[in-house]
Amino acid sequence: MASNKQKSKRSKDEQIRLCIVNEFFYPDNGGGTGSVLSDLTKTLRASYPQLKIDAVTSRNLYRDKDVVLPEFEDWDDVSIYRVKTSHSAGLSAAKRIIINTVFGMRALRTLLKHGPYDAILIGTAPPTLAMIARLYKRLTGVPYTYIIYDLDPDRAVTMGVLAKGSLVEKVLRWAQRGWLKSADKVVVLGRCMQDYISNAYKLPKNHFEVIPIGADPDEIVPLSKDTKLREKHNLTGFVVSYSGNFGRYHNFDTILDAAKKLQALQKDVTFLLIGGGAKRDYIASRIESEELKNVLLLPFLPKEDYSDSLSSADASLVTLEPGMEGLCVPSKFYSILASGRPVLAMVGASCEVGRVVIEANCGYRIDQTDIDGLVDAVLYLAENLDEADKLGKNARKVLVEKYSTQKIADRYLQVIANSAHYEIDLLQDNNEDISEKSVSAGV
Repeated sequence: MASNKQKSKRSKDEQIRLCIVNEFFYPDNGGGTGSVLSDLTKTLRASYPQLKIDAVTSRNLYRDKDVVLPEFEDWDDVSIYRVKTSHSAGLSAAKRIIINTVFGMRALRTLLKHGPYDAILIGTAPPTLAMIARLYKRLTGVPYTYIIYDLDPDRAVTMGVLAKGSLVEKVLRWAQRGWLKSADKVVVLGRCMQDYISNAYKLPKNHFEVIPIGADPDEIVPLSKDTKLREKHNLTGFVVSYSGNFGRYHNFDTILDAAKKLQALQKDVTFLLIGGGAKRDYIASRIESEELKNVLLLPFLPKEDYSDSLSSADASLVTLEPGMEGLCVPSKFYSILASGRPVLAMVGASCEVGRVVIEANCGYRIDQTDIDGLVDAVLYLAENLDEADKLGKNARKVLVEKYSTQKIADRYLQVIANSAHYEIDLLQDNNEDISEKSVSAGV
């Protein structure tokens, strides 16, 4: 194991032993952190043979409670160790804490059994996972990189799940501060998260690395709008799409209100809402009770149909409840960029998504409660298809240039190598060949 005090020169034949710890992992492709970390692992493993990657995870799938995965799997030379734990979805907060604690302790035991490692990479599923990484660091001296996908307890307070100023909130905030400070590096998904966490937890900016989730430009490509989905559901006119989780921190009322207004104006616009989650029943009830004929609600589609569904849109939506800026960044944004469609970002001005939309000129940022602003943007694009096409091309261009999976993996490689105290130049030979693949055709 490398010294934690100074970088060590290593031969090119030596490996960095990296372990990724997260509640969900491959073959999970139902979205969430499991899918994101699996995709990152796949790219890292294919690009950099110097990385020997293990994963410690649960035997559960994110969206399917009935599946129990095997205890061990060799996935293209990635050793996956799965610990037995109950599925926590839909349970009370108290029961989730117990299940998360059980998972964490069993994950720690697995780390100790299969180590030593040179570096640990953890996410925020479950939110208390950093407690285990910090304990492992104290026991072994192995540093950990802490990826903040969703920041708790701040997110829970903003959503009204946890009372601000309560004893539980104070204890969790104290614990989170310790986990953040103990991390070798904190990876955040956007500048808004860096600003928020730095201010809220009094951490220096150089303690962070801003690395977005990104998307694979070879897996999601701009397709013709004559898609299978449009044909199946007889979709004509201008289609505005939302695809992903209908979560508690996503704002759908403005979308439905805009659809209602456009229906009254008798405009040939359809809102296509694809996904599931906490707000799905609420959305369905509004569609039915208000007779919104121009809103089509569909369940999650198979992964192989994802590119087709994204290309069914003339414009795609990203939404976030007010106050959630800095606590999370909608990951679907990068898939939209890859699909080459203009973005209608219903987010606050500080949100990373809103910043990129403006910087790359790939859509419009609209305040979350601005119904008229959303209506006007949809009508403008529907009546100016050349402008919509230009914005979509800009979206694809910025994805390829800045947010491809390969470029994201390159960024993580640097963080991992620094954490493990390897000289980064030892890995550059592979990087020079691989980096060219991140520039994809189809822009």
